Amino acid sequence: MAGVTTGLSPDLRVAPRANIRRDTASQRPHIPWAESIADGLSRFAALADEDAARADLDARLSFLRAALRDSPYHAARLHAAGLHPGDLQTLEDLRHLPFLDREALAEHWDAVPTPPADADACVVVKSSGSTGAPVNVVRDRRDCLHMWAVLRFLVARAGAVLPARPRVVLLDALPGGLEYSVRLPILRDGALHRLSVLREDALQRLRRVRPAVLFSDPEGLRWLAAQRDVPTPRLVLTSAQHLPAGLRAELASVVPAPVLNYYATTETGPLAWECLRPEAPGRFHVLAPDVWLEPGLDEVVVTRLRPSVLPLLRYRPGDAGRVRRDACACGFHGWTLEHFGGRGACHFVTPAGREVDAWALAWVFKHHALRRFRLTQVETSRFQLELAGASPADVAPLRERLGGALRNLGWTRPCVEVCHVEVSALATGTKPVPFRGPR
Repeated sequence: MAGVTTGLSPDLRVAPRANIRRDTASQRPHIPWAESIADGLSRFAALADEDAARADLDARLSFLRAALRDSPYHAARLHAAGLHPGDLQTLEDLRHLPFLDREALAEHWDAVPTPPADADACVVVKSSGSTGAPVNVVRDRRDCLHMWAVLRFLVARAGAVLPARPRVVLLDALPGGLEYSVRLPILRDGALHRLSVLREDALQRLRRVRPAVLFSDPEGLRWLAAQRDVPTPRLVLTSAQHLPAGLRAELASVVPAPVLNYYATTETGPLAWECLRPEAPGRFHVLAPDVWLEPGLDEVVVTRLRPSVLPLLRYRPGDAGRVRRDACACGFHGWTLEHFGGRGACHFVTPAGREVDAWALAWVFKHHALRRFRLTQVETSRFQLELAGASPADVAPLRERLGGALRNLGWTRPCVEVCHVEVSALATGTKPVPFRGPR
């Protein structure tokens, strides 16, 4: 199949570094669009009439039909199955169409997107590689800004009131994290600061910024919970999916702000947010009408309903869960994801006895071509790394980079033993388990 990215600049084919200042400076024309996204999410979250909700979602399929015709991969795949994009008239018709697996997206990443009208407005980013095979994901301008549009909705949903020109902090706990400060016009002329907790002056810098909104992963939140006299944001967000109850309690004693946990993948963007009611953990409300998660299945299956250069039709990210229509006590009306089994929690224990989120090491594997991997803490400072499909030339750099990351996280002399296995040896069900803690 012909790939669409042949029309892009060569830099885009190798996942370039984001042009942060360019992207934020060009946000102002997209503010009305961001407001429409937030308004649409709010309207659907309060729409009690399921028939009316489905009719609205069915009407959005016209964009998807056109995108499927223009996508080299989807057009060929439907033709081979004796189908046509015009066969998709309602959400019920989805069950007759083929799935898009993560492996297929990884292989045909440049043929799934539709030809972009403005190649310079597209970038290619890589997924985390948590299953051992990062996926190249093509994004257009609105894909890159979509999370900020969703944030406007989540702020309102949490009942947070932001000040004028709010400051947003991305609290980064990964070794080698990029730091920057830029304007954020799409969020009430605010500012965005990315801060690394590994810097000695991290707490002082956080105090100076005084964030109204704070994003982080569980490891960053664990660092925050261990600090004293930290500023209190209006809202804390994390995409941990499985946020330990103990960490929530630790954080609440230091930062008395609502913590909103949302479900997102690099390929799809944000999909759902966890109900804020403390008695209903693990229930994720779907972000319709931007996406459709198919009910009645035992796994997450995503169809993107908002316009994008990357049409996703029945995409399977590899997460377990079951979707059903729900009228929640929090006031939400719509579809809710339950029995969610995505990124499982895993902790490694340092020689000092401190627990470290194993997923803080996921970035290491993103830079290497692997089919699959599993890192197991065998003893306090001894790890076993099982690799499937690794190039011999990749092994030494991977081990060196992994050792450096472990030292940054608290291991003085980590020992990483590498062994090569078949992919079948690492199969663990719906989604691979790349990290295993001490037994």
